[in-house]
Amino acid sequence: MTRLPAHLVAERAARAAETVRHQPCPRCGADTLTARTPDRVAALDVRADPEPIDPVQIPADPNRLAWCLTGGDHTPQRIRWRDRWHAPHCTHPVLIDHACPPQPVQETLL
Repeated sequence: MTRLPAHLVAERAARAAETVRHQPCPRCGADTLTARTPDRVAALDVRADPEPIDPVQIPADPNRLAWCLTGGDHTPQRIRWRDRWHAPHCTHPVLIDHACPPQPVQETLL
C-alpha cells in the first residue's frame, strides 16, 4: 500500500473541512450548516442556521455574524465571510450564526 505525500493529505483534509454539510447542533439538536471558511489567514469553523435571511434582517447582535453561502451548479458550496466591501453588491444567500433557543429552567436542580 502506497502512502500519499503529506501535502496531498493536508489538501484533502482542508477541502473536506471547507465542504458545507448539514449537522445537528450538539447543544440543542437543531439542523445547522457547518464548514470551515476557506480563508488562509484566519479560517474559522462556522455553525450557521440553514435558512437564508434577507440582508436587511441581519441582527445587530455582535455575537451573531453574517455569512455568504457561495457556490453554484459546478462549484462546491462554501461559507464565506460577509464583509463591508462584499455586502453592497452581494447576490449570495445570507446566513447567520446559529444561536440555540433558550432552554427551559429545570424545576429541581440536582
